[in-house]
Amino acid sequence: MKKILALILALVFVLSLAACGGGGTTNVSTADEVKSLDSYSKDFDGLKSYLYDFNGIKRYEDKNGNNRAVIDIYYDMLGADNGVRYVLNDNAYVEIYDFSKADNATAKAILEDIKDDGVFKPMPDGTDMTAAITDSGKYVLAWDATRNFDYQKNVATDTVISNW
Repeated sequence: MKKILALILALVFVLSLAACGGGGTTNVSTADEVKSLDSYSKDFDGLKSYLYDFNGIKRYEDKNGNNRAVIDIYYDMLGADNGVRYVLNDNAYVEIYDFSKADNATAKAILEDIKDDGVFKPMPDGTDMTAAITDSGKYVLAWDATRNFDYQKNVATDTVISNW
């Protein structure tokens, strides 16, 4: 009787492990299905949506329970057409700027600084920000490099740079 009970318990254990194992290698960061890259438009809104979904930003809340994932920024001071800051966690953020139609001296100077050094200073008395320009030359991803966060892995990926 004990052997039968042990065999049944072992079978139940094996079946429960098989049920939890899952059948595929899909990397899903949220309860929702991850969208295909082709489902995102190749404009500024598509870039924002992709980064928002890819980083699971919608789950971020500050210590008071407020959604602090998306913060408006003063992109027009930089000569950009649009801009947004995504807070990725308590010590990491990325700013996304749209320079697709910007044709002014400020925008040109910022883009040149980024091309030359990979950095720019958004405010005259501010901190230098590390930045990457997408292959199209339209969009800038910028972050404070002093933060402890792997932006290359999570934000400025080859997929983002080459597709936008």
